[in-house]
Amino acid sequence: MTNKPTQYRKGDVVLVSFPYTTDDGQTQTKRRPAVLISNDYNNARLDDVLLVPLTSNTSRAAREPTQVEVPMNSPEGQSGGLRLDSVIDCTVIATIPKTLLVSKIGAFPQEVMEKVDQCLMIAMAIGRPVGGTTPT
Repeated sequence: MTNKPTQYRKGDVVLVSFPYTTDDGQTQTKRRPAVLISNDYNNARLDDVLLVPLTSNTSRAAREPTQVEVPMNSPEGQSGGLRLDSVIDCTVIATIPKTLLVSKIGAFPQEVMEKVDQCLMIAMAIGRPVGGTTPT
Protein backbone atom coordinates (compact mmCIF):
# COMPACT_ATOMS: atom_id res chain seq x y z
CA MET A 1 0.00 0.00 0.00
CA THR A 2 1.06 3.61 -0.38
CA ASN A 3 2.90 5.25 2.46
CA LYS A 4 1.33 8.72 2.48
CA PRO A 5 -1.71 8.93 0.22
CA THR A 6 -2.63 12.41 -0.87
CA GLN A 7 -6.24 11.69 0.03
CA TYR A 8 -7.62 9.41 2.68
CA ARG A 9 -11.00 7.73 2.37
CA LYS A 10 -13.53 6.42 4.84
CA GLY A 11 -12.64 2.81 5.56
CA ASP A 12 -8.89 3.23 5.10
CA VAL A 13 -6.87 1.35 7.71
CA VAL A 14 -3.88 3.41 8.79
CA LEU A 15 -1.05 3.26 11.28
CA VAL A 16 -1.32 6.24 13.61
CA SER A 17 1.00 7.73 16.19
CA PHE A 18 -1.74 7.99 18.85
CA PRO A 19 -0.93 10.53 21.56
CA TYR A 20 -1.47 9.51 25.19
CA THR A 21 -0.50 10.79 28.63
CA THR A 22 1.66 8.67 30.93
CA ASP A 23 1.07 8.33 34.67
CA ASP A 24 3.65 11.05 35.32
CA GLY A 25 1.91 13.50 32.95
CA GLN A 26 4.23 13.14 29.96
CA THR A 27 2.73 13.06 26.47
CA GLN A 28 3.95 10.22 24.29
CA THR A 29 2.73 8.41 21.20
CA LYS A 30 2.08 4.77 20.46
CA ARG A 31 1.83 3.45 16.92
CA ARG A 32 -1.35 1.46 16.37
CA PRO A 33 -3.82 0.69 13.58
CA ALA A 34 -7.06 2.60 13.20
CA VAL A 35 -9.84 2.95 10.65
CA LEU A 36 -10.95 6.29 9.21
CA ILE A 37 -14.61 7.03 9.89
CA SER A 38 -14.84 10.63 8.67
CA ASN A 39 -16.53 11.19 5.33
CA ASP A 40 -14.53 11.59 2.13
CA TYR A 41 -15.58 15.24 1.70
CA ASN A 42 -14.07 16.18 5.07
CA ASN A 43 -11.08 13.88 4.55
CA ALA A 44 -10.22 15.84 1.39
CA ARG A 45 -10.55 19.34 2.81
CA LEU A 46 -9.67 19.22 6.52
CA ASP A 47 -6.31 18.76 8.25
CA ASP A 48 -7.78 16.31 10.79
CA VAL A 49 -9.55 12.96 10.41
CA LEU A 50 -11.89 10.97 12.64
CA LEU A 51 -10.62 7.52 13.59
CA VAL A 52 -11.51 4.53 15.71
CA PRO A 53 -8.68 2.29 16.87
CA LEU A 54 -8.24 -1.41 16.32
CA THR A 55 -7.22 -3.68 19.17
CA SER A 56 -6.05 -7.26 19.25
CA ASN A 57 -8.01 -7.83 22.49
CA THR A 58 -10.88 -9.84 21.02
CA SER A 59 -12.16 -11.36 24.29
CA ARG A 60 -15.29 -9.16 24.57
CA ALA A 61 -16.05 -8.52 20.91
CA ALA A 62 -18.81 -11.11 20.49
CA ARG A 63 -20.93 -9.57 23.25
CA GLU A 64 -20.20 -5.87 22.70
CA PRO A 65 -22.58 -4.08 20.32
CA THR A 66 -20.00 -1.30 19.90
CA GLN A 67 -17.25 -3.52 18.52
CA VAL A 68 -16.69 -5.16 15.14
CA GLU A 69 -14.54 -8.28 15.06
CA VAL A 70 -12.31 -8.73 11.99
CA PRO A 71 -10.30 -11.98 11.81
CA MET A 72 -6.84 -11.53 10.32
CA ASN A 73 -7.25 -14.38 7.81
CA SER A 74 -10.71 -13.34 6.61
CA PRO A 75 -11.04 -11.52 3.27
CA GLU A 76 -11.93 -8.37 5.25
CA GLY A 77 -8.87 -8.73 7.47
CA GLN A 78 -6.63 -9.27 4.47
CA SER A 79 -7.99 -6.21 2.65
CA GLY A 80 -7.48 -4.21 5.85
CA GLY A 81 -3.85 -5.29 6.06
CA LEU A 82 -4.31 -6.86 9.49
CA ARG A 83 -1.47 -8.83 11.07
CA LEU A 84 -3.57 -10.03 14.03
CA ASP A 85 -7.20 -10.90 14.70
CA SER A 86 -8.61 -7.48 15.53
CA VAL A 87 -11.58 -5.60 16.90
CA ILE A 88 -12.70 -2.17 15.74
CA ASP A 89 -13.56 -0.38 19.00
CA CYS A 90 -16.27 2.19 18.25
CA THR A 91 -16.32 3.46 21.85
CA VAL A 92 -13.04 5.28 21.21
CA ILE A 93 -13.42 8.04 18.62
CA ALA A 94 -10.43 10.29 18.03
CA THR A 95 -9.83 13.44 16.00
CA ILE A 96 -6.24 13.18 14.80
CA PRO A 97 -4.17 15.53 12.61
CA LYS A 98 -3.21 13.91 9.32
CA THR A 99 0.42 14.60 10.25
CA LEU A 100 0.15 11.76 12.82
CA LEU A 101 -0.91 9.23 10.17
CA VAL A 102 2.17 7.11 9.51
CA SER A 103 0.98 4.96 6.61
CA LYS A 104 -2.02 3.35 4.99
CA ILE A 105 -1.97 -0.42 5.47
CA GLY A 106 -5.26 -1.36 3.81
CA ALA A 107 -8.96 -0.58 3.52
CA PHE A 108 -12.06 -2.29 4.84
CA PRO A 109 -14.87 -3.17 2.41
CA GLN A 110 -18.32 -1.60 2.52
CA GLU A 111 -19.79 -4.51 4.54
CA VAL A 112 -17.37 -3.89 7.42
CA MET A 113 -17.93 -0.14 7.32
CA GLU A 114 -21.72 -0.64 7.49
CA LYS A 115 -21.17 -2.62 10.72
CA VAL A 116 -18.89 0.16 11.99
CA ASP A 117 -21.59 2.75 11.22
CA GLN A 118 -24.13 0.71 13.22
CA CYS A 119 -21.72 0.38 16.14
CA LEU A 120 -21.02 4.12 16.10
CA MET A 121 -24.75 4.86 16.22
CA ILE A 122 -25.07 2.58 19.26
CA ALA A 123 -21.98 4.08 20.93
CA MET A 124 -23.32 7.62 20.52
CA ALA A 125 -26.99 6.73 21.14
CA ILE A 126 -27.99 8.23 17.78
CA GLY A 127 -31.73 7.78 17.29
CA ARG A 128 -32.21 6.83 20.94
CA PRO A 129 -33.54 8.74 23.94
CA VAL A 130 -31.13 11.02 25.79
CA GLY A 131 -28.71 8.81 27.69
CA GLY A 132 -29.34 5.96 25.29
CA THR A 133 -29.87 2.36 26.17
CA THR A 134 -28.14 -0.86 25.32
CA PRO A 135 -29.86 -2.39 22.28
CA THR A 136 -31.69 -5.66 22.76
